[in-house]
Amino acid sequence: MLEAVAGLVDKSVLCREPGPGGVRYRLLDTLRQYGLEQLRRVTGQEETARRRQRDWMARRAEACERGWFGPGQPETVARLRADRDNLRAALDFSLSAPGEALAALRLAGTLWFHWHACGASREGLYWLDRALAAAPGPTRERARALWVAGLLAAATRDFPRGRRHATDALALAHTLGDDAEAAHAEYVIGVIRLFGDDLPGALRHFETTVARGPVPGQHLSLAGLDQVELACALAYLGEAERAVEVCEEALRLCERHGEQWVRSYVLRILALAHTVRADWPRAERHALEALRLKLAVHDVIGIALTLDLLASIAAARGSHEHAAVLLGGADRVWADIDTGRWGSHTLNSARRDTEERVAGALGPEAFERAHRRGRTLPLAELAGREPQGPGRPHPAEPAAPPPHDDGTVRLTRRETEVAQLVAEGLANQQIADRLVIARRTAEGHVERILGKLGFSNRSQIAAWVTARRCPTPARTHPPEGTT
Repeated sequence: MLEAVAGLVDKSVLCREPGPGGVRYRLLDTLRQYGLEQLRRVTGQEETARRRQRDWMARRAEACERGWFGPGQPETVARLRADRDNLRAALDFSLSAPGEALAALRLAGTLWFHWHACGASREGLYWLDRALAAAPGPTRERARALWVAGLLAAATRDFPRGRRHATDALALAHTLGDDAEAAHAEYVIGVIRLFGDDLPGALRHFETTVARGPVPGQHLSLAGLDQVELACALAYLGEAERAVEVCEEALRLCERHGEQWVRSYVLRILALAHTVRADWPRAERHALEALRLKLAVHDVIGIALTLDLLASIAAARGSHEHAAVLLGGADRVWADIDTGRWGSHTLNSARRDTEERVAGALGPEAFERAHRRGRTLPLAELAGREPQGPGRPHPAEPAAPPPHDDGTVRLTRRETEVAQLVAEGLANQQIADRLVIARRTAEGHVERILGKLGFSNRSQIAAWVTARRCPTPARTHPPEGTT
């Protein structure tokens, strides 16, 4: 087997790429389609092969969920992002093959943490909607899928739909006697109250769930988030001391397990509580640490919320130019979620107050320049920037990186040439002719470029190249479904 694989790599039939957990191999598109045709027409084994692939992917997803509340979250994120096409193939098979819909429901629900924590809410909702329609029976899988769909719908601003799904999930879980899925559904209901500006109702809700404690089978991430949302409601209502106490308890839970994602939310709420106390240095320290943890798992919602908070802290400290830069970064990330910040009065009021303070201090033109700069800076730099004191000049800004590589992707010289030719609209054979290389070699370069950039089609490469040539206020993340 090793010799066979090595031979295929030497012949450029397989593309060999470094990846999370080891080396990964990719077939060129034309060869993949040819192989699939042979599997379908010659051997008649397509369904068997696809079922095996789906079952393998389901086992991987279940293992990732079991280990999610632990120290390996960045590695889990990287593996699932590398496996995104495998996930899509598994879900698509389960939704198209007779008798497999329940497996699709199970897989889509198991991946709740991937959809929600890693910036893929819309894609997750797409698969869950299809699976819920295909498997309407009153099963545990459906209870799980309903609350996950509710959470993702709320994350895309559809609060009525989110509340309806979560309420249905709670009712079904009670009917099935499944306390864990009922607790998960209750979390979603509470979150919708919180970001729907029902702060007293959210406070009462999470006081009840936190006092009850985790129920058997409840995922520790969601039990920890119960504490986060309780502290958030307390902080927004001005009860900073109680919020800090709840956060400290949640931090101890995260530290016992080496967990980072829930910890990032705890740190953000600690920062929020310290802003209520007007303890700006401590608030900024916690918020920066939260942002760095969120970047590690690509938590788009958390990144947007934390950048907003950092901007308000910088404004309160008199670092107005830095605050405008942070607002630019925040607005860029919110553009991928909801520019209206879910219509939340609490979030939008804080955003308006910060902008008014900063624009008043800087003046419209200086504010616009700094805001525009923030929209083009890589998020990693925003997370590591030191605020400038009042009146201090801001250091020169580096050139903006392309919108999808976040300053970390590096193409070889040849790959850069190929990417530029793709942007010109050349097909693989034309690229091969232009560079005097074999067509298969050109195909291999295109495949490696797609893999490095996390793209799925040539038009995205073209857009990426164009963004590098003409920097403009850019989206930080690609539209979901192309991540």
